[in-house]
Amino acid sequence: MSTNGNGNSRDKDPDDKKIIKFPSLAERDKMCREQREEEQRWRKQYRQKSEVARKANAQPFFNAGNIPPFSRALIASFWIVQLSLYLLISAPDRYEIFQTLGFVPANYTSGAPWPWTAFISPFTHAFIHGSWMHLFFNSVMGLVLCMFFEKIFGARTTAIFFTLCILAGAALYFILSPFSNLPVIGASGGISGLFAAVIYISMTQTGNPLARRFSKHGPWPILVFWALLIIVPGLLIGQSVAWQAHLGGYLAGIGLLIAIQKGKFKL
Repeated sequence: MSTNGNGNSRDKDPDDKKIIKFPSLAERDKMCREQREEEQRWRKQYRQKSEVARKANAQPFFNAGNIPPFSRALIASFWIVQLSLYLLISAPDRYEIFQTLGFVPANYTSGAPWPWTAFISPFTHAFIHGSWMHLFFNSVMGLVLCMFFEKIFGARTTAIFFTLCILAGAALYFILSPFSNLPVIGASGGISGLFAAVIYISMTQTGNPLARRFSKHGPWPILVFWALLIIVPGLLIGQSVAWQAHLGGYLAGIGLLIAIQKGKFKL
C-alpha cells in the first residue's frame, strides 16, 4: 500500500467500497414514523379537498330557483285556487263552483241553454281539486313531469301541450259519458298526457337499459300497460274517478309527442 509524504494512505482499501451499510433499528423506526406521518398528512389534505369539492358541487334536495317558469306558474295556480276555495268560500258555494267551473257533459246535452261557464269549463276544471290529497298528488306529479318536459321543449310548447291534453281528457269524458251530471275536476288529463310523453321519451332514449330490453317493440308495451292501468281500475272503482279524462289526456300525450318529434305538428 503506497503512502504520500504525510504518511497517509493515498487510496482506500477497495474492499471498503463493497460494504453495504443498513440503517440501524432506531433509524428504521424514525423512517417508518416519518413515512406514516407523511401519509397521514396526505390523507388529511385529500379529505379536506374532497369535502370542499363536495360542498361546492352539492345541490339542495329542492331548489325552487331551478323550476322552469311554466311548471312554477302551473303548480302555483293550483294552490292559489285551492286556498281560495277552501279558506275563503263556504262549502255550499264551493260545491256550486264545482258544478259551474267543473266540466259537466250534461250542460251540453240536456237541451237547456248553455250556461256561459260551458265555454270555459273545459279549461277551468283542471285548476279545481276536490280535496287536499287530490291537490297534493297532482302537484307532485305535475311538477316532476312538467319540469322534465319543459326542460326539453320549453315553456311555450309545454303550456300548449298541457292545455291540449286537458281538452282531450274532457272530450273523451264527454264522448263516453255524454249525459253525466257529475263535474270533472282536476288536472289529471294534462298530467296523464305529460306522463305518457315522459314514458315515450324515456323508452326511446338509446342509453336507457329498459329501452334496450324492449327495443323490438319500442315503447308500446309499456304504454299499453299503463293505458290498461288507467282503464281497468277506473271501471272497477266507478264514477268516483274520471278515468275517461285520464285516458283522453294520456292518448293525446302520446299522439302529440309523436307528431312533434316527426315534425308534423309544431307547438
